Amino acid sequence: MKRKLSSFLKRWHRRIGIVSALFVVLLSLTGLPLLFSGPLGLDQKTMGGAIISGIYHQAPKTPPVGIKLDDGQWVIMLDGLVYIGNADPIALAPPLVTAKKEDRFISVANTNETLLALHDGRLVERMNGVEFTGRTPSPLPKAVKQAVIQRYAGRGMAVSRILLDIHTGRFIGKAGTVLMAVASMLFLLLSLSGIYLWLRKPNGKKPKTG
Repeated sequence: MKRKLSSFLKRWHRRIGIVSALFVVLLSLTGLPLLFSGPLGLDQKTMGGAIISGIYHQAPKTPPVGIKLDDGQWVIMLDGLVYIGNADPIALAPPLVTAKKEDRFISVANTNETLLALHDGRLVERMNGVEFTGRTPSPLPKAVKQAVIQRYAGRGMAVSRILLDIHTGRFIGKAGTVLMAVASMLFLLLSLSGIYLWLRKPNGKKPKTG
């Protein structure tokens, strides 16, 4: 009986080992960079594109709202982010109420907070309250609307987050989590069968694998 069990375990130990090796390679390729994510700057580097946008559901939940300033420049809000020029978007709770361009700064406000930004869109200051009167939202031209939605979708995710999600299987959703759970069970079976076969070695010699 013990010989039959050993023979059975040998066969499945090899098969499980081959399958497990694929997961070990994947975990190593993602785990090693994560260990050095700080020095490598993986938290600051991002990856974007249609695939990343689709996986992380980066399509906007609400339509963009814009204010056209005196010189034709647009201030646009999309899902709580304010886009001015080519600078990084600035977080501001909706709704977008008013905006005004002056000599040095652009003021943007919701119902209770004002952002002060440079003309290129870089944030200078946040202030409580709204103490200015500016322009109000107007319909966005189609080209402007498409451009800001593309920019929103293409902002990308941190490389460290993507690697972590691949490492845990979350990158492909629930199926990936289940797959990694199965891999964990395979590792456990591989360990237990390996320990059993090692304990069954006669006189300290390796068991025959044929």
